[in-house]
Amino acid sequence: MLKVAKFGGSSMADAGQYQKIRDIIRSDPSRRVVVVSAAGKRSAGDNKITDLLYLCYAHLQYGVSCDGIYQMIRERYGDIHRELGLRVDLEGVLDRLRSQMEQGISRDELVSRGEYLSALLMADYLGFTFVDAAQWLFFHYDGTIDQEKSYAALRALARDKCVVIPGFYGLMPDGKLRTLTRGGSDITGALAAAALDADVYENWTDVDGMLTADPRIVSQAVTIPAITYAELQEMTYQGATVLHEDAVRPAWDAGIPIHICNTFHPEAAGTWIRSENVLHENPVTGVAGRKGFSIILIEKEKMNAMVGYVRKTLSCLEHHQVPFFREQ
Repeated sequence: MLKVAKFGGSSMADAGQYQKIRDIIRSDPSRRVVVVSAAGKRSAGDNKITDLLYLCYAHLQYGVSCDGIYQMIRERYGDIHRELGLRVDLEGVLDRLRSQMEQGISRDELVSRGEYLSALLMADYLGFTFVDAAQWLFFHYDGTIDQEKSYAALRALARDKCVVIPGFYGLMPDGKLRTLTRGGSDITGALAAAALDADVYENWTDVDGMLTADPRIVSQAVTIPAITYAELQEMTYQGATVLHEDAVRPAWDAGIPIHICNTFHPEAAGTWIRSENVLHENPVTGVAGRKGFSIILIEKEKMNAMVGYVRKTLSCLEHHQVPFFREQ
């Protein structure tokens, strides 16, 4: 049995959260691969580390000092390092990163360092091997992921080991780092699960699972015990934000069940995502919606006889940079 466990930003926010993750990992020996995000908010008024790194890059681009912002990043990870009594040379890593920033660093490389630092600390804390995402997650030049090369590399690196992997980024063919879209650590976790033929991909977050509706709108919303890949993908496209929409496909293709769990409430049943929903308890799985999503209805006599009609319609959307969604 092998489980890949991915922990989101809220789960990585401070030393107390690291201790919760350690307890979760120790409670099940099959959790041998851990994927982590950058530290998230500790409270409503706090900052996400990734947001601070983006802000640092903006300051650098305009020649404005980012010392105060970078000090916040240093203190956040420094507090975790100190409170947990870790041995990894965090100060050395942070000093080298600051030097890179002064000499010139790409935006993607800079903002990826939140996950990198989180994984370094977590690997030290758990006693696991640190595996840099740049060692195995490879992109093609067009930005798509080279799954064959990536999967083979991770299988070689993680064979018979307990590992911690930073999410959110990988390596381009020219040796430069490239980030995934925000929330992309979910994708990294799914890819790692598929590469290693895991039995389960666990996605640990700050809620008990997928809810039947947005609780800010529907107070009676409850956790969905089981959902299919197709239903989950539909809900994420329509605004449900528990799991990144692109994280579904790698697990789906590999037939790996996804289990959404709550780091703050690990005993909760969570939500299971599989190819088929064996429960069939309700005719409606859940309700989701998103702003800025429009439906265009086109009516024209004998359009089915017009060659190239759909292409012309879609080219209009392309001209105006409007993405479109089609049913799976």
